[in-house]
Amino acid sequence: MEQPVPPPAEPPTGPQALPASALQAPPGALADCVRAFFWRDLGRQPPNTPTDTRVPPSPYPGIIWLTRGTAQLVECAGATAAAAMPAMPAITLSGAHRHPYHSVSSHDGDSFCLAFQPGALGLLTGQDLAPLTDRVTDATTWLPAAWHPFLAAVHAARDHGVRQALCVDFLTPRWAAVADRHAAWLQVLHQAWQRGARQALASALDWTPRHLQRRTRQLAGLRPGEIERMLRAEHALLAMRDGNAGALDAALRHGYADQAHFSREARALFEKPPAALKAHTRRPGDDADWLLRRS
Repeated sequence: MEQPVPPPAEPPTGPQALPASALQAPPGALADCVRAFFWRDLGRQPPNTPTDTRVPPSPYPGIIWLTRGTAQLVECAGATAAAAMPAMPAITLSGAHRHPYHSVSSHDGDSFCLAFQPGALGLLTGQDLAPLTDRVTDATTWLPAAWHPFLAAVHAARDHGVRQALCVDFLTPRWAAVADRHAAWLQVLHQAWQRGARQALASALDWTPRHLQRRTRQLAGLRPGEIERMLRAEHALLAMRDGNAGALDAALRHGYADQAHFSREARALFEKPPAALKAHTRRPGDDADWLLRRS
């Protein structure tokens, strides 16, 4: 006798339906504004999961919501604290970083991060981000008051899927207005802040190179050449991860003089040579070097 076919299982819903750790790309309308959404719920990971997070030097400012547990900075701005730094606030703002920063969470820690493209946060808020470089601070004391209800709503949301949706809803109309007013800046981002794109921007706005340097520091917290350097290394490593390029091919394709130059840059920014980073990104469940991990 045929056995009855059981009905299909209902898809899971709620926080348990989401992966414990993930990197999510933004919708297309926000691709020039948001680098990624990233979350990590240590409470849903195996007990031996490392609780530390190392963020490499990068041009991406970010807002981090600590929704459960505690976290402490142990390294920032190129200096290691002799003792643990004060506990990080529940809603943290990090600037662009020339040095890695390192935090340690409690074993039940759960965090959600919104990482911005270089210059996007400065354009959205009108703030000078240069003082935020290599700093991690309380987001509510830095960001405009108009952002505070958004910050609180994301923190109070029931899960990371809702948090991501709240970010998209808040940013989409604001970014559309910014993109209309600052189209010339987006061309620099599309070309990874390369020298030719920066020169074209300065020419289009009738700026001197010095004024472009100063304005970039205000919007992004770094010099234009620093942003180009960081993006070039990241894009070359992503070509190895996603396109299976060898280190030499990735180096030449992204403007390095040779493989040795690329390897030095990867070590300086990500603390590992390209081949080791490529292997690292293929290990499931490993959250280190999160900018290079797959979704």
